[in-house]
Amino acid sequence: MEREAVLGRDITLSIDWRIQRLAEEALSDARGAAVIVEPFSGEILAMASSPSFDPNRFGIGIDPEEWRELLTDEARPLFNRAIQAAYPPGSVFKPVVALAALDSAAASPATTFVCSGSFRIGNAEFDCWQTTGHGAIALEKAIEQSCNAYFCQLGLLCGHQRIADMARELGFGERTGIVLAAGGMTENPGLVPDEEWKKRRLREGWRPGDTCNMSIGQGFVLATPLQVAMMCACLANGGTLLTPRLVLNPSDGAYEAGRRVKCDRRAIEIVRQGMRDVIENASGTGRRAHVEGVELAGKTGTAEYGPSHARKKYTWMMAFGPYENPRYALAIVVEEGVSGGITVAPRVAQIFRGLLALESHDSAAGGEG
Repeated sequence: MEREAVLGRDITLSIDWRIQRLAEEALSDARGAAVIVEPFSGEILAMASSPSFDPNRFGIGIDPEEWRELLTDEARPLFNRAIQAAYPPGSVFKPVVALAALDSAAASPATTFVCSGSFRIGNAEFDCWQTTGHGAIALEKAIEQSCNAYFCQLGLLCGHQRIADMARELGFGERTGIVLAAGGMTENPGLVPDEEWKKRRLREGWRPGDTCNMSIGQGFVLATPLQVAMMCACLANGGTLLTPRLVLNPSDGAYEAGRRVKCDRRAIEIVRQGMRDVIENASGTGRRAHVEGVELAGKTGTAEYGPSHARKKYTWMMAFGPYENPRYALAIVVEEGVSGGITVAPRVAQIFRGLLALESHDSAAGGEG
């Protein structure tokens, strides 16, 4: 049955098609997602999920066979990984732990632990990527080096409940509130575990090993790329957690801009400095994201999953820049990567080079005449 078309309401999206293309190009050879946000307004400049599909195929009615192919494709192109997939965040979660420890005064920037290449508690051993160890290391250097042994000990010092509380303060464990035009697309809230959740769900008490896993962004904790991007924007703007904005003229009521997180500003600045070193120091785990002519800050992450005999990795990076006056904050996850520093950091650099080129082009165009 055919029905005559009726004129719908116009909407204005925050997406910049040129920035969207940059995000999609960065994921062209991978399964994953990327979100780029303006860190003071919460406007989503790009949201890419890969693999994707051509929406033009739906314009005049998709062929049943094509529809069946999309539904049965193992790569799940209809699945929006940016908002529907919840991944273990790996080390991009470590700034949450650092903020929880600093804000509660459980630790200071001078708090030092020794990394021998791993950390053992009971029968559990947590390896650091630096198998020879980092030696005695303090907080900012531990962020730069993404030292698992350090953050296991910091998490135990701080306590898992403080970490869980800070994670929720930064928007994890709940939907961001993004307004989605596509009906039926449900945003994944992710998961911030704590003792109450574990007793209810698994009928077990919380163990120190759970705190160590949580402190390195593994175990039960889950996050979406959108949530990580919004935390990155919060760190970029100095501590305001924004509601992501995709539709600029929503018809469903007032827009809630965001809220100031309950965290000491000095703690946020310390974490920001560590994140700058991740990219700008020659020894930083995210040094491959360095772009000449702009100072960036970020955090890499790698989370293992799958059976012990065939482990795979979700690889992450979040970043913002320019450091002193941020105009962009982003998060990227790539499935089955090598590490955040090897797999994702070069993609971050690719995007920022593209963003700077767009700005240069716009500036030149604006100055003509």
